[in-house]
Amino acid sequence: MNMKRLLLLLTMIVGVLLSACTPAEDPYIVDCERYPTHADCIEDDEPLVCDDGFVEENGACVPEENNVDDFLEIYYINDFHGALTASNSQIGIASIANLVNTRRSEHPNKVLFLAGGDILQGSALSNYYNGLSTVNLLNLMGLDAFTVGNHEFDWGLETILDYTDGIADNGEAAFPFLGANIHYKDTANIPEGIDPYTIIERGGHKIGIIGTMGYGLERSIAESRIAPYQFADPIPIIQSYTQYLRTEEDCDVILVVAHDSGYINQELSELEGDFKVDAIFNGHSHNEYANLLNGIPEMQSGSSGEYVGYVRINFYDGQIVSYQIDNLNKYQDPLFYEEDVAVAALLETYILETDGLFNDPIITSEDYYSSYQLTDWIAGLIRQATGADIAFHNFGGTRTSIGDGEVISLGLLYEIWPFDNVIKTVELTGREINTLIAANSLGYVSAVETFDPDTLYLVATNDYVFDKPDNPFLEGVNPTNTGLLLRDLAQAELELQATVYDLFRIDNELLTNPPSAPSSLPIHKKDES
Repeated sequence: MNMKRLLLLLTMIVGVLLSACTPAEDPYIVDCERYPTHADCIEDDEPLVCDDGFVEENGACVPEENNVDDFLEIYYINDFHGALTASNSQIGIASIANLVNTRRSEHPNKVLFLAGGDILQGSALSNYYNGLSTVNLLNLMGLDAFTVGNHEFDWGLETILDYTDGIADNGEAAFPFLGANIHYKDTANIPEGIDPYTIIERGGHKIGIIGTMGYGLERSIAESRIAPYQFADPIPIIQSYTQYLRTEEDCDVILVVAHDSGYINQELSELEGDFKVDAIFNGHSHNEYANLLNGIPEMQSGSSGEYVGYVRINFYDGQIVSYQIDNLNKYQDPLFYEEDVAVAALLETYILETDGLFNDPIITSEDYYSSYQLTDWIAGLIRQATGADIAFHNFGGTRTSIGDGEVISLGLLYEIWPFDNVIKTVELTGREINTLIAANSLGYVSAVETFDPDTLYLVATNDYVFDKPDNPFLEGVNPTNTGLLLRDLAQAELELQATVYDLFRIDNELLTNPPSAPSSLPIHKKDES
């Protein structure tokens, strides 16, 4: 064996001996400085200990279910739109009443029932009575507070305020109308008959309820109806009344019922101390949600009585400790399967009183027609009835569709065109008309293919569109109120079609006679202004 091989062998032997003498690294010991979040490196926290009457749940102490006997239950509707009768999705007011009145009897002095605006306008059974039929039914349900919505202005605000004037002959609401930020224009004065808040005592709790209108919703109301009023910024107003109710009226619960799509919720949910709000109820956008925002409920309950909002406020030692929130549809509570006897009886009275008027069939639809298709159809009818060169109708003014094979009645026409709009005409330049068409915000039908910018043309539309200051109609030439009610116009046309056609189709030739035509075709005038 040569020297090199001997040295290599000796080196290998020494290496083996050294490794045998070195303790092996324990593979189960974790370097916690390097891996502080490893399970072996996290020290156990102190166990959560809850006081008597509380239990641990998700790392927090909450009241035991059987230990919370201090509570309030709140039931809520918004954007009801006169949906008095039941349908596939609508619960119906008699079934809603059965839920609310039954719960009230089960939990005396612990139930509130609130309404968040746009409650009265939107169905034949409610519109025919200017909302009084719905008011009387809500009286039987013990409604506690009603925030005014934009559609409560549709007949003129004075119409619903008749129900607060103390004169029994014109009907009376047994609940307050709320609108803390509804002011006469350029003042801070609230119209008589509207209150900024109401105070209700239930189960030893003093509850302040503040009602507000959505900021900027004047644009959702016909100019002729909203002209005397304005809606102030609700946030500072709510803060002011909340502080007053807590410090001067000793309210321990503050609820805000805002006919607002939820834009104010984040800011309200962050208020603390004397400004703290305990729950927020919304409306207007017909959304459905029931959430906790910064620990307090925010809720909107769809529209047309598809949901009833439910909030339970749980107290312990006089303090709010938890909430339960949900939107209940017609299948979620067995109490919706029955009707309140008194409410059902009064509703039946209204149904029988109007049955022949609203439910007699006019004509059957051959196909499904969307609200957009019906907007174009009514625009064409407006154009023909006025002899206009072009007619416009807003898409939002047509509220629902017609089903395939659906029988069309006056009641259905109220659902499609629920607003009592009249038709107005005016002469506008082709330039103004082209601008309206380009905006693509209105449905229209025209007898003119190309509008000369400097020529005057006769234009027709409904008064809601006509009276908007942002539109050009008010500044046009020869403005005229025709006195034609849009829904009446549709009814008369369909009754004519029923004498000629087997079924209604939107491409049926219109049978409404245009105004008496002159002996020769009209010559459009050049704008000389």
